[in-house]
Amino acid sequence: MSSTISFARALTYAGAIPFVVATTALFFSTANHHALFSKLLITYAVVIASFLGGIQWGVAISAIETAPTSARNLLFISVLPSLLAWIILFIPTSGAQFLAAATLFATVWAFDALLALQKLIPSWFFKLRCAISAIVIACLLLAYFSPA
Repeated sequence: MSSTISFARALTYAGAIPFVVATTALFFSTANHHALFSKLLITYAVVIASFLGGIQWGVAISAIETAPTSARNLLFISVLPSLLAWIILFIPTSGAQFLAAATLFATVWAFDALLALQKLIPSWFFKLRCAISAIVIACLLLAYFSPA
């Protein structure tokens, strides 16, 4: 089992690479390329936010028999990241998109903390989510301050 957890960790950190690369590129890009890197970062962010909702959906499905009330609430909550991520795409400025995405990731992280408290997700997974959420939120906040 530990090799599977290690594999999950490796995939998770690999998933952070586009956040780090796009954010770094924003600071070194010319004005002509800034919009491109902003778009790359925000579209990746909304895809990953939707993915996180899918994880919550899976947790809800696995908890239906053991924690039906939590599962019902989580089913509802699990669709929100996708819907809110989609709305982020229509925010007119990249700076506001970055702030909205950072807020969305922080909110999903808070829901993960509630899942951890209820023991609906394993502790290793929550520790991983804490580390990766901090990286993603930091990237989005740094992107907000990138020179345009």
